[in-house]
Amino acid sequence: MAEIIDCLRELPETLKLMKDCIAKVNASMTHVSDNSMSISMSSAMSSSESEGEMHFLPGKSVAVSKRSFLRLNRTRMTVFAPELAVLIFSKDTLANSTLTGRNGRGDMTKGQLDVAKVLAITDAVIEEFPGTTVSEVRAALRRKCNNEHFSHKRP
Repeated sequence: MAEIIDCLRELPETLKLMKDCIAKVNASMTHVSDNSMSISMSSAMSSSESEGEMHFLPGKSVAVSKRSFLRLNRTRMTVFAPELAVLIFSKDTLANSTLTGRNGRGDMTKGQLDVAKVLAITDAVIEEFPGTTVSEVRAALRRKCNNEHFSHKRP
């Protein structure tokens, strides 16, 4: 019985170490973009020391700086979703991509945003704004891509 109690006392520290390890592995495997900056395993460690913790979006496959995530404007879904998209994708990526990879005429002339990241954004927005539908989030992301495309065209 005493052996079980000793193991139970060690369990919280073991779980903390496992969570840290999983977070670092996930951060190294996921392309995280904060103004076009990719995080690799080595930079994830230095980034976590300088910027703080990473926040994993629902699904645990996409992570952003916890500090940046907490600073996002949460007044409306139509503001939150595009700001979150800029944390995950660079503005340049948003300007040159669409949700489907097709432009307005149906041509495959633009890149498609990473589907897993779009789903993570969608899930995070729905978690933050429970009455929101997937199509509303996709519409907000579509508008952000269009706005970035037109702002990049202007000199």
